[in-house]
Order: sequence, then structure tokens, then C-alpha cells
Amino acid sequence: MCPKLDERAYKNAILYFIKYCNNKYLHATKLNKLLYYLDFVYFRDHKKSITGDVYIHQGYGPVPSRVDEMLAKLKNEGAIDTEAIPHNDVEMINFSLKDETKFNESIFPADHKKLLKQICDELGSWPTEKIVAQTHLEAPWFYSKPYEIVDYAYARDIDLFK
Repeated sequence: MCPKLDERAYKNAILYFIKYCNNKYLHATKLNKLLYYLDFVYFRDHKKSITGDVYIHQGYGPVPSRVDEMLAKLKNEGAIDTEAIPHNDVEMINFSLKDETKFNESIFPADHKKLLKQICDELGSWPTEKIVAQTHLEAPWFYSKPYEIVDYAYARDIDLFK
């Protein structure tokens, strides 16, 4: 399955999470998981994803294959800033909105907005380790192999936001 990437929805979903879920826990790994839940829960309920991206099975859970490209575009467009913060022998990437006018929440239909809000309300305060552990318990990650594509077909087994 190779859905068409919706760059506008993808960028605005990232900006939404940076604006509304941006606390001490929002780093690159957690942003990946928020996007995963956005796409996989929406797919579970509507048989299509919001961003159109595919996810790769990585050590910390599913990772959107084109998230770095989208973040680079947002940074180049002046919409966001990133900052590398040392943390336990690694670097965590922090995000901030640089230009709010680049964020267009109105592109999302009501059901997208509802899910975006549910994700921030429920998962926004979760530490990265907790959200990573949660993704590892679920069928999409569990049934995929390292470095292979995570199959959307397993989204039906995600219990969050039912």
C-alpha cells in the first residue's frame, strides 16, 4: 500500500503538535509517535491515513518515513525552529513555532481536528518512554520486522481513542 503523501496535512499536523503538545516531553521521538497515532487511529476508523506517509519499524517504535523531510521544509520555510539539547549521552531535538501564520488549522475537517485534540489531550503529558512502550505493545509495531514498513492493516488492533 502506497498512499499519496498529503504534504499540507502533514506539515499542519506537525505544527499542530508543536503548538498544542509542546511541553518538556515533545522531542523528535515523541513527535513520531503522535503522528503514528494520528495516521493509524484515523486509518483504523476511516481506512485511510491523514498524512499519507508510511511508517518504518525502528527501535523506538514506528517512525514516519518522511518526517525529517517535512521538518526540514518547515524549518526552511521559517515556520519552526529546532534546538538540540544534550540528554543522557544523546541529543534530543526540541521544537518551537517560529511563525504562527504558517500554521493553518482550518485545513483540517472536524474529524481530523477531533483526533488531533484527543491525541494531545491524552498523550501530550506522557513521557517519551511511556508512549514508546505503548507503541511496542500494539499489533502494528509488534507484527512488523525491524526496518520494514509497518502495515496499516494492523491498525484495527489499536485500542486508544475507541
